[in-house]
Amino acid sequence: MQLNELRKEMLFNKDLLALIDTLKNVAGAQYHMLEKQKERFDMFMDAFAGFFKVVNLVEVDNPLVRVSSDVLGVVVVTSDSGFMGGLNQGVMRRAHAAAEGYDEDHISYVVIGDKGCGSFSDQGRKFKAFRGIDQDTIYEQSLEIKEYLVQEVLAGRMGKVILAYPCALSFTAQEVRSISLLPCDELFERDEAADSAEAARANGEGMLADATKVIIESSFNDIVEYLSGVWVTSKLYEVFEDSKLAEFSARAMHLEGSLQKLEKTFKKSQHAVFKAVHEQIDKSMRECHSAKMLKDKKKRKKKIARRNAAADLAALQAA
Repeated sequence: MQLNELRKEMLFNKDLLALIDTLKNVAGAQYHMLEKQKERFDMFMDAFAGFFKVVNLVEVDNPLVRVSSDVLGVVVVTSDSGFMGGLNQGVMRRAHAAAEGYDEDHISYVVIGDKGCGSFSDQGRKFKAFRGIDQDTIYEQSLEIKEYLVQEVLAGRMGKVILAYPCALSFTAQEVRSISLLPCDELFERDEAADSAEAARANGEGMLADATKVIIESSFNDIVEYLSGVWVTSKLYEVFEDSKLAEFSARAMHLEGSLQKLEKTFKKSQHAVFKAVHEQIDKSMRECHSAKMLKDKKKRKKKIARRNAAADLAALQAA
């Protein structure tokens, strides 16, 4: 390879190295900013669990509390960003694993993100598509998807709803999780085996009042639908924040790995340029030395020729 080509390759690697380093730093900054801004709804969840301590809404015959359909709803949260390694593929594998044992006719997929939609389209699966999560519109998107899920469950087109999403354990580690979103009875079971955070809030204290001592103005179904809708919205909001954190974390780690590989490539190109430059210098020095030796040789020949000619002339004159 010519020296000019090697230099172009080295400069390209240098510029690419600076770009990857900048993208990595941006992803790290976005992760730490979102981590500080991340909202949690502990006060809401405590109040929400309190309703189930006052009135046993778990026994209400409502699709949002009791499974009324054998169709499994699977919500898949994918990211439209690049440089994430195999995080999206991990989420989709987790979603397919959660749906094992169900026929395709008894699975209703809800896919969030263009990349996930593209993958499901390539597989020929039917699904409901939603745009990817935007950090500035997380709440609005949570409401939009909540409305769709609640309507599908109330209409009997979905029974149980699970959600698969990525979660950042730390800045350097991500995990793909799946949780049960609906119905609400699985979140507020009163047996000792319930191990969810919501069940822990509702368990252990018993009912605060008998049903005969509580004045209920709204119907139980209305209360359940309202509380379930608010809970699903808050849970989606948390999940979407977690998925964005995982996105930034995965991108930063993937770019860090790419950065290390690119640094090795850049050093190799530097060494190749250094070697080519010195080879060219050595070649030039050898050519100069050869030219000088050839010139000196010609000078010696001319000098010898002049000396011989002078000797011949002297001999002729002496004769």
